[in-house]
Amino acid sequence: MEDKIIIDLEEAKLLKEYSASLVSFGAKIKKMLYNMFSDSGESFTNFYVKGKRPDVITFGAALASEKKYMDSYLKHGLNDPRVLKNRYSLERSIKNFERETGIKWPLK
Repeated sequence: MEDKIIIDLEEAKLLKEYSASLVSFGAKIKKMLYNMFSDSGESFTNFYVKGKRPDVITFGAALASEKKYMDSYLKHGLNDPRVLKNRYSLERSIKNFERETGIKWPLK
């Protein structure tokens, strides 16, 4: 059976304070990242991101930066200059996402 997870950015904009729905939003993003790192064929989850086009684009950029940083960290270790460069890139992507959407990035 194939799982389907929907991340609705417009719904997340309404969740300004801590709530079960906001925790669920963060959990969905963590699951998405976990599936990005799993071996081919291990993951059977489809993810759908709903929202305004600019919001979805900045969400994708932040998620891609998160993965790039984690890949670099796992490959080179924490003190490598390439890892630090990816970390700064991730921080910029997160700031852009938060500014564009008004949603606090749940993974910090």
